[in-house]
Amino acid sequence: EPQQAIAFLEGGIQAAQFTGDTFLQATNLAYLAEAHHQLEQSDRVIYAGALGMYLLHQIASSNWRQPAGLLKILQGKLGEKEFGDRLQNQRPKLIAVIGVDGYDYLPTLLDDY
Repeated sequence: EPQQAIAFLEGGIQAAQFTGDTFLQATNLAYLAEAHHQLEQSDRVIYAGALGMYLLHQIASSNWRQPAGLLKILQGKLGEKEFGDRLQNQRPKLIAVIGVDGYDYLPTLLDDY
């Protein structure tokens, strides 16, 4: 049940933020992206996947590749331009968490995947 999983994952993200556990927060974001993918909620996939990918990469976890793979699949499905436009729409929310430099690094991570 993706909808039920989303509620639990969002709670897990908040708990991880509260405790400062970046790995747990990023892992929950990666799984949240998967749940949104099951529900075909592309914008939410992009937000959660990009944030999870970036945070996992920042802590040098090889697990960053899991959300990167999901984002690449979605990019292939939507097309590069549509994916880029949707990522751009998420820019303000992403910058609020990872800053401009983090946002600007997202395409590099996807290319590195």
